[in-house]
Amino acid sequence: MGLVGLLNKRLIPVLLAEAGILDISLACGSLPARERQRLAALLKGWSFPVVGTQPWPQAQVTAGGIALDEVDPATLESRLVPGLYFCGEILDVDGDCGGFNLQWAWSSGFVAGGSAAGG
Repeated sequence: MGLVGLLNKRLIPVLLAEAGILDISLACGSLPARERQRLAALLKGWSFPVVGTQPWPQAQVTAGGIALDEVDPATLESRLVPGLYFCGEILDVDGDCGGFNLQWAWSSGFVAGGSAAGG
């Protein structure tokens, strides 16, 4: 098994260099046990400190919003204002990158829209 498919291709040489693995052509199963352990430890503990942010046009998700305890989870109707429905990023829901936030927007829109329409 290789690292392609597990990691972004551009990260693999960086990870291997960080782990002190010089022969990047070897499959993971061909590495000596000590190098595999070092690689696994690095993957589990690799940290990426935040050094800054990008401007708003590069944002992938927002955080914060209407607290979920103020919304009926079955309909996404406001508990404070009957007849008012919420979906997407207006609610305090955000996930990791990878489509989770888009799926939340579509799914919550389906629920809120259907509920608002009486369905």
